[in-house]
Amino acid sequence: MDLTPILHPDSDEPLYVQLYQAISREIAAGRIPAGTRLPSIRQLARSIGVGKITVEAAYQQLLAEGYIVSRERSGYFAADIEAWADSSTDERPVLPTGQKKRKGEHLSLRYNFHGSVVDTRHFPYALWRSCLMEAMDRYSADFAYYGDDQGEWELRVELARYLRRARTLVCEPEQIVIGTGLQQAISFLCLMLRDDHQVVAMEEPGYADARVVFEHHGFRVVPVPLEEDGLSVDVLERSGATVVYVTPAHQYPHGMVMPVAKRLRLLQWAKACGGIIIENDYDGEFRYNVKPTPSLQGMDQTGTVVYIGNFSKAFSPALRMNYTVLPPVLLGRYLESFQAYPSPVPRLEQRAMQLFMQKGYWEKHVRKMRTIYQKKHAILLQAIVDHLHPHVTVLGHSVGLHILLEVHTDRSEEELIRIAAEAGVGVYPVGRNWQEPCGRQERPRIIVGFGGMREEDISEGIRLLAAAWFGRC
Repeated sequence: MDLTPILHPDSDEPLYVQLYQAISREIAAGRIPAGTRLPSIRQLARSIGVGKITVEAAYQQLLAEGYIVSRERSGYFAADIEAWADSSTDERPVLPTGQKKRKGEHLSLRYNFHGSVVDTRHFPYALWRSCLMEAMDRYSADFAYYGDDQGEWELRVELARYLRRARTLVCEPEQIVIGTGLQQAISFLCLMLRDDHQVVAMEEPGYADARVVFEHHGFRVVPVPLEEDGLSVDVLERSGATVVYVTPAHQYPHGMVMPVAKRLRLLQWAKACGGIIIENDYDGEFRYNVKPTPSLQGMDQTGTVVYIGNFSKAFSPALRMNYTVLPPVLLGRYLESFQAYPSPVPRLEQRAMQLFMQKGYWEKHVRKMRTIYQKKHAILLQAIVDHLHPHVTVLGHSVGLHILLEVHTDRSEEELIRIAAEAGVGVYPVGRNWQEPCGRQERPRIIVGFGGMREEDISEGIRLLAAAWFGRC
């Protein structure tokens, strides 16, 4: 193993004592586990720049006090001792031990209805690998430079073409900024907006992680209640906000699609107050039995809409690549004041995605996944009818990769989720997405995703859910 203790030549303590103390603390605290082989005297002396006599004296002291053991012809090893009970010997702060779960911990459940997990069985591994390899060969010179701050030009050209065709945007490559995800995009927008705006409105309930970013940047976030067709524009007009964050293609988490008439009212609000609309189109590629609705950005005539899209739902969240389309007023501010921020997305991945789109693989893949997800969506709805009717009401089921279940029960969200997990089924809460808990519905609502589920597992997972919640088979 490597050891890099920090020694202070100017200290009154001899170097060998400092070395002995550093190693003994690591062993006592368990950071050097029992049985770990220590570097040889010669290796350690060379690596930390001290004499062999210094290391030998420290090792001898460690041996004498039982921190290490010596094995003939094998070297020195950490002894099996209990950690020091006296915390005063190590004044470093203790790391928090809260209840926060690790990312991906939910994946251990057999039937995982997570709304952000996608289908990996149909991921185009061979095509993506070939694009990565071609990008390495064709653009090997990229490794010497940082690249365009907004993202690779050729990728932005392909994105602009796609967005004009598939998402009804009116945009040019110059307006696109490539980023690593929604939180990074919002954080960047906050830097551009904070001089002129202080209050942000959000759908209530709305995406909690977006709200956190706004708050971290000092914005006051005001909740705007939902109506049957999206957020209330009447309440928005009285809120004092001049920025609003919305998910009109598939409201998160309730799932409704904002109609054209309300979109026009929202654009009129922005024009009247000099406001900005942040449109998060996070999974709008996937529609089931409904006509596509034009994007807010595509309907915008006055340059008030910021459009944020991603590759996560249609491709992979692990890629960590998204894009923001800036209106002219914010593009000018970006070009004037934010050129010190290089693109956070590796050039190789950008080039691979550029090639993936240029070769026609992207739109072919989106069409394929739309068909696959539509089939899973139908299986899920039928399973709910078969096993959960009449104990639930399905909400928001025409777009995207999740639906919402309103459960007719006296149990809380937390109880329902815990009972489901004990049965091996993962479903997820809506509650954390409320800014004001007093506004929650009387009946619990549960997010049920289907993107990452195998078709053959969907019905069985819902059957187990019904058995766990209502004792039904």
